[in-house]
Amino acid sequence: MSVQLDTLNSAGGLLSLLDEEERELQYYGLAQLDLVTDRFWTEISDSISKIEILYEDETFEHRQLAALVASKIYFHLGEFDDALSFALGAGEQFSLKESSTYVQTIVNHAIDKYIELRAQQDTDSGLTIDKRLEAVVERMFERCFETKEYGQVVGISIEARRLDVLERALSSGDTKALLGYVQKDCVDLINSIHVQTQVLELLVKVHMQFQEPDYESICL
Repeated sequence: MSVQLDTLNSAGGLLSLLDEEERELQYYGLAQLDLVTDRFWTEISDSISKIEILYEDETFEHRQLAALVASKIYFHLGEFDDALSFALGAGEQFSLKESSTYVQTIVNHAIDKYIELRAQQDTDSGLTIDKRLEAVVERMFERCFETKEYGQVVGISIEARRLDVLERALSSGDTKALLGYVQKDCVDLINSIHVQTQVLELLVKVHMQFQEPDYESICL
């Protein structure tokens, strides 16, 4: 079976494949729907329950693809919490290498949620964070390290109270420039005295790794 997506004027035929009993037809329908969500999201949204049922079916081999399609539809509907929830269910199918508005929006939403939960852990040590959410944030950090976007890593790691990632970023890029950026533009914005102290202690630690530490900067 082959569908000419460029000439397609409705997603109805693809949606009907989700009602088939053959798993391969269901998979084919999902795979094609994934390619046309930007064009037919309003039509697909009327059948979102079909996609969700496939995701919830643990015997369905392509559950992650179903989650990805559902996530994209909820994104277009402006339901970003649901879009993030299904993106987490999509696992590796949710690719951070894609530079679409959809991916950028979901990643930003994931980061905001992660930062919020990390802050809550200051007062609720028993709070646990969804491992899938942590995995997306970790993948985002790794992506930034690969592309040498150390400034972005520094800002997010401070907000997320991830001093391990902050230390790695400071050591990976132009350390002196990044130290200056953190001291001048980031420290005063930290609203937790405890976290601010931890960051300052880390900055001193990194400064002292130089053969000739900048004592003037350390004392600022």
